[in-house]
Amino acid sequence: MRWPWQKEESDLEREIRYHLETLADGFEKQGMSRAEALKQARKEFGGVEGVREQCRDESRWSWLVHVGQDLRFGWRMMLKTPSVTLAAVGTLALGIGATTAILSLADAVLWRTLAVPAPEQLSEILWTAKERPREVVRSSSGSAFPENGLMVADFFSADGYRAMRDAGAPKAIVAAHIGGRQASFSYAGTVSVAHVRGVTGNFFPMLQVRPFVGRLLGDRDDEPGSGLVAVVTHRFWGKFLNADPAAVGTPITLNNLSYTIAGVLPPDFVGIALGDGADVYTTIQQNPEFLSPEGWYRQAQNEPLSWWMQVLARRNPGVSEQELAAVLAPSFSASWIASPKSEARTPHLRLNEASRGLGRLRRSWGDPVWMLLGLVAMVLLISCANIANLLLARAVEREKEAALRVSLGCGAGRLMRQFFTESLLLAAIGGLLSVAVALGLGQLMESLLPHGSDSMRLSLVLDVRSLLGAGGITLCTALLFGLYPAWRTARVNAAPALKEGSGSAGSMSKSRWAPAKLLVLVQVSLGVLLVTAAIVFTTRLNDIVSRDPGFERRHSLMFDVRPGEMGYKAERLKQFYVEVETRLASLAGVQAVGLSWTRPMLGAGFWDDVETPGNTKRVPSAIHHANAAFLDALGVPLVAGRPVTLQESRALVNVAIVDETIAQSLGNGSPLGMRVRVGDIDHEVVGVARKARYAEMVQSPAVVYIPFRYDRQAASVLVRTAMPPMAAFGAIRQAMKEIDKDMPLVDVFTMEQQISRTLQRERLFAWLCGSFGVLALVLCAVGIYGLMSHTTARRTGEIGIRMALGASRRVVLDQVLREGLALAVAGLVLGVPLALYAAKIATAQRLLPEGAMPYWPLGVALGLLSLSALFAVLAPALRASSVDPMQALRQG
Repeated sequence: MRWPWQKEESDLEREIRYHLETLADGFEKQGMSRAEALKQARKEFGGVEGVREQCRDESRWSWLVHVGQDLRFGWRMMLKTPSVTLAAVGTLALGIGATTAILSLADAVLWRTLAVPAPEQLSEILWTAKERPREVVRSSSGSAFPENGLMVADFFSADGYRAMRDAGAPKAIVAAHIGGRQASFSYAGTVSVAHVRGVTGNFFPMLQVRPFVGRLLGDRDDEPGSGLVAVVTHRFWGKFLNADPAAVGTPITLNNLSYTIAGVLPPDFVGIALGDGADVYTTIQQNPEFLSPEGWYRQAQNEPLSWWMQVLARRNPGVSEQELAAVLAPSFSASWIASPKSEARTPHLRLNEASRGLGRLRRSWGDPVWMLLGLVAMVLLISCANIANLLLARAVEREKEAALRVSLGCGAGRLMRQFFTESLLLAAIGGLLSVAVALGLGQLMESLLPHGSDSMRLSLVLDVRSLLGAGGITLCTALLFGLYPAWRTARVNAAPALKEGSGSAGSMSKSRWAPAKLLVLVQVSLGVLLVTAAIVFTTRLNDIVSRDPGFERRHSLMFDVRPGEMGYKAERLKQFYVEVETRLASLAGVQAVGLSWTRPMLGAGFWDDVETPGNTKRVPSAIHHANAAFLDALGVPLVAGRPVTLQESRALVNVAIVDETIAQSLGNGSPLGMRVRVGDIDHEVVGVARKARYAEMVQSPAVVYIPFRYDRQAASVLVRTAMPPMAAFGAIRQAMKEIDKDMPLVDVFTMEQQISRTLQRERLFAWLCGSFGVLALVLCAVGIYGLMSHTTARRTGEIGIRMALGASRRVVLDQVLREGLALAVAGLVLGVPLALYAAKIATAQRLLPEGAMPYWPLGVALGLLSLSALFAVLAPALRASSVDPMQALRQG
């Protein structure tokens, strides 16, 4: 098979040969020999090569032929300078690969829309108030966050949801869901834990999601008396159900309740929120939490002061969020059973655009990801500046080649196209290699995110969008580093360039190094910011990790058990917990065994405002239900009072231990004997515990410890050991098997591992910033070295003359060092305000604590860059000072 331009080329050859043969035949008839006739025909026809070129230029495929010629020539030139080629390709692969990986992260966190039809029609329904509206909201389940002095919340009462659903029917479909909760499941002999999310029957019709297999939940599943059905995600179906279509219609057990698998969600639907961990969906009324007699949702469903439903709406085409909010707001207000005492406590409805899903984690990760995008863009700029300098250096070496081609008639446009094609070829090779870099970096980022049943699931994959992004970045980098060198080379003045000696810099060459120095200045100034950011965020992470949490962190092991979901009820359930306490405490090397509703370092679980009866002052606190030995297992000492006794704990006596924060807020006197109200129950304060970072290492809310309820469906077990915790795990697991061989131990982690899981954002951010800082440090050093090395090489003749006239090696060494270091210092000075301004932005985005301007990290960054600049300049300076004057003069 021949390409079209190859066919045109063969047709052209045949036509030229036909014309020559025809002319030769005419001359042969005039009496010439065949050889003389052909010679005369060629003379009559004119230059064959010229005709060929003229015809090729007029061909529609000429541009493609010229591109092929340019690519082949560019490839040969790249092979002639392998060191420059390898340096450029490696730098590009790192820069483009890092940028592509961060763009994939940004796409997942910031831009990717839900995999549903017309996602732009989705709206999340929220409400705002200046103060918590206690008259209408007594207890809640959901999330709230501050924004511009307002409290923004996503939870509604069941009455509020139904009122908005009915009022909004002409303009939108309004559906509700509740947060995913862990549940024990068993299927075909497999026992594990799954995240189960409850939704209303109109939830999937509202999203317009189609089933992959079977059917999804519908309105009829909300009707009383409907059978227990569940829908599983495609991920769960493949992992636990062996991707078997026959699994639809079979039973699956959730919390000891039998559900029928109705269908499987499509593979591209990964939830309604960033990092959604939901595995199984049921209707809210059929949710295991609702069907549990002890479940909070079951108790809250008919309580108007309990707000626990999150609401999502799909607006009809042409209906704006403002129109829908105006329709829903009156019905929302009418659903309250009381009136707020003030305007500050009055909730106001608000709709947020939800095409990219719900935004709790996006709010947490948004600012860091934007900053990472800015940092990686600077890395890419440094890479482009480095390659531009390499190409400028190579262009200077090829000035005579360019001048010779110009003198032979090559136009400036044709010359520029040739040099830019070489840049595109470099960028294309670097872009292809960057895919491997991006894949590796993406896997590393995923490995830094924790894994477990309570983890955020975030998949960073290089899909078509990411690859298109990599292609776009590659083209932009080619334009950034390739256009200017190509343009400068195309403007070569042929006569002076052909006259210059090989060892002379010449006026033209010297002038060309002004932009090269400017590029190095840009590199070093951006390097100041990147290295400072690397030092700031890595030291901040180390500071957070090394903080004293206020409890024992090196000899603690924790896991969850779910006996209530395995059939344990009433007295048998209580006996199970008692046996866990006693059996594990009797093991060799175990010092204490604690039971709690929520484990430490996991967001503190249940929150409420603690108040003293008769006192209006309220303290937002984490309410922690723990058994008598929990504080001992946690390693938190009492600073006053006594611990809760075993009898008080098991009898659920209303006593409490408060931490030092609450004790100080209750007044100057001793809080012992005072009564604090948690919810609707007054508890007597019997002890004061030392302040501990119970929720997470970054923040430390006030904590109240009240007795653990032994009728809970699930519990977290905390074991303090006298040995490395994993060394004791074998004995602990064996003891748990002896209690119940079928009881799974869920999320087994040491305290150190649990702490690490709470720092996923800080760890990922610090690791990436550190990597960018190291890369920037290396690229800056390479840029300075390349500039000074080539400059001194071009000035070999000048240096030889100066040394022949009496200049010492020390003088030459000092001069080269001064030139290189002066350039580096200028870049450092320009980078200081840039770094300080970036620190100010990071502080405003709460990535750095208030008032923590990074002066000492900035000083360290300046020192590291100065040291790397010194080493980068020293090698060319030593090489210049060792020049042999006679040999240099002969070369000039």
